[in-house]
Amino acid sequence: MRRLMVAVFSLLVSLGLVGCVGRGVSNGLNVLVAVPDAFSFVHAGDKAVTLNAKVTNDGTLKGVKWLLSAANEGCAPACGTLAPSSSPSFSAVYTPPSSAPANQQATITAVSVADPRQEFAFTFQIIPPASIQITKKFDSILVGSAPIEVDASVMNDPANAGATWTLTANGSTSTCSPACGTLSTTGPGLSTAYTPPSTFPSGANVNPTITATSVTNTSASDSFSFTILNTTTFFKGDYAFLLRGYYAPSGDPSVPTPVPMAVAGRFSADGDGNLTNVEFDFNNSGGISGFTTTPGPYTGTYTVLVGSTGIVEAILSISGYQFTSGVIPGFRCIMSKDGTHGRMIELDAGAFLNSGTIQLQDTSAAATKPAGNFAFGVDSDSPFGGRTIAAGQLALGASGVTGGLIDQSVQAAITPTFVAQPLSPDQQTAPDSLGRGTLNITALGKTVQYAYYIVDSSHFNLLEIDRGTTFGTVFGGTAIAQGNLTADSVNGTNVIQLTGFDVCCGNNNVIPVVIVGLFTVSNSNSYVLNFDVNDIGQVLTSHSSGGSVSFDPTTGRAAVSAPGTGFNTNFVDAGAWYLYDKGKGFFVEEDISTITPPPPPATSITNRALSGTTLPQLGAPYSLTNISGNMIAGFGASSSPNVPNVILGLNLVSPTGTGTNASVLGSYSAMGDYTSLLGPVSGQGGKVTGFQATAKFGFRDATSLSSGHGLIQIPAPLLGDFNQQPGFVYLSSFYMIAPNQFVAICISNQGFGQVPPHTGIMFFDLW
Repeated sequence: MRRLMVAVFSLLVSLGLVGCVGRGVSNGLNVLVAVPDAFSFVHAGDKAVTLNAKVTNDGTLKGVKWLLSAANEGCAPACGTLAPSSSPSFSAVYTPPSSAPANQQATITAVSVADPRQEFAFTFQIIPPASIQITKKFDSILVGSAPIEVDASVMNDPANAGATWTLTANGSTSTCSPACGTLSTTGPGLSTAYTPPSTFPSGANVNPTITATSVTNTSASDSFSFTILNTTTFFKGDYAFLLRGYYAPSGDPSVPTPVPMAVAGRFSADGDGNLTNVEFDFNNSGGISGFTTTPGPYTGTYTVLVGSTGIVEAILSISGYQFTSGVIPGFRCIMSKDGTHGRMIELDAGAFLNSGTIQLQDTSAAATKPAGNFAFGVDSDSPFGGRTIAAGQLALGASGVTGGLIDQSVQAAITPTFVAQPLSPDQQTAPDSLGRGTLNITALGKTVQYAYYIVDSSHFNLLEIDRGTTFGTVFGGTAIAQGNLTADSVNGTNVIQLTGFDVCCGNNNVIPVVIVGLFTVSNSNSYVLNFDVNDIGQVLTSHSSGGSVSFDPTTGRAAVSAPGTGFNTNFVDAGAWYLYDKGKGFFVEEDISTITPPPPPATSITNRALSGTTLPQLGAPYSLTNISGNMIAGFGASSSPNVPNVILGLNLVSPTGTGTNASVLGSYSAMGDYTSLLGPVSGQGGKVTGFQATAKFGFRDATSLSSGHGLIQIPAPLLGDFNQQPGFVYLSSFYMIAPNQFVAICISNQGFGQVPPHTGIMFFDLW
């Protein structure tokens, strides 16, 4: 029976007497309805769309009836409007709404008039207008530098049609390429590469504009303008600098031991390769040279180099001055992208191993005598009495130094030199027109004379310019104006970095002690320190210590105390911390040192002259995407001449994806220069320019993302190990200060038996 019914049904279909769903009968033929212009999505606010109905076998030409609905209910005007043409209608105009409705799905239906059972329906999304954002903008780029990637993100674009890119200048719609550079894209895409011109452009082409326009929504665009910098005009203005290090004739034991030194100064760069108004003071173990009133100021020249990633290096020569040896002072600086700051080393024909910072000077403040309360920190790796450190509050008034406090101690001294000792009123000269003046810091009748160089109205550098007869010191450091401090100013989580030294193995071999970590103060009365330490090659990581804090907002001094426990956890039993702003300050150790014969180890303490700075940690929790792009780095100015002085320009590449997986590593490439000890006995490599290396970095584990605690590989020569094969790296530990800013110390024990190479603090700064 079932076979008979199927056969009959098939016969009826063949005779056209039975229709399938969606088909009708007209003149004995099947009616078919189609809308070829159907779409799957539309943007709110888009232009009207004309829809055309194609009706097959509609012999009477009755056309279609048009419907606009959502969830089987009429939805106009919230979902737009649909306007059919006059009857018989074969077309309709759909106009999207100006904004996307709550229910973003709608349906348009074309129903055959000849056979209402036959229809064509399509459902579409009404989404917000496509928008676009350029995600990698920049303010400036140097002429002739390497291409730089520019990316865009298009939102609400289901078609993934991308963007078109244009390069224009002076508001024109016509391209300014190649005079203003070139873009790599030849069609729509979400990224392009901009290559600056090889020669410096003129006129409006110096300030071009890159624009990305959504293909889906041509009314949506994003753009940014930038400045093409000349290699000389980039490095233009007045700069102040501070460097510390050693005078080391050869590094051999047959000649005098390297002696500490420091240099501070300022100069003007004219934007055309000339240095003028150069003033500086060299203190070479108590031998003062440099600044004179006649002749002087000095002159010099400079050149600018651009690395493959856009990192800029300035090479300076103070050709208007010579040391008694005939050497002309020379320096190299890796600069930030805006030319306002950088890391600097001395690199000339002399035996000077100095490293430090350079900053744009505010000339409007240069001739104004500093006044008010300043927190300061200075240190000296003295050739006479061991490393000496000091920090305090310096009160300056119209009459000169009016008061303040000082804490000072010496490595291995039985007691600190000063603990919260009031400063006596003393001299302070007004600065000359270029920002150099002098002042005395006196406590208990003991005076140290300084030259100061103004950086800006709230900041100046200090350099000792006496012969060091009071304390046997070559002090150098910084003073920063204190803000409005309150009891809460001491609270928070801060990155601390400390440098000191210890004596190894009974042979008076001085080796640095370095600490980096998170110093967290709570309730204005207690601290917890989570840190890494490298003390004579003995490394502790993710270590902890704790104690009490007593803070006086009027002086900015915080007494840090952990009697009997702090030193035994590789921190300090006692220290002084002078704040100039919330979480920002200068720290010095104030431990006693036990005398010989030593007491039991549990009570043995040696002052290691630890000193350094604190900065609030910003931006946590972190990911590897917070470490990317160009950075500048500086090593050196440490408590041992065995630590090379290094400046680097780095380009760091985060892994693809979110970068939040702590097990994933990023990579970096570096270029720069370094100075190290000379001579065959030192085993070091002297002076090297154009150093290049590649290595990796990452976070320790998933929990370290919140603390910013990571690991970075450092090439062996930059840590003073020149005995390894090319490409050999040591592991260093870092703590994030902020995105693209961190401090690090070496923690690896490879290559030196159980002792890592001598390590100082390594600063990685914003570019």
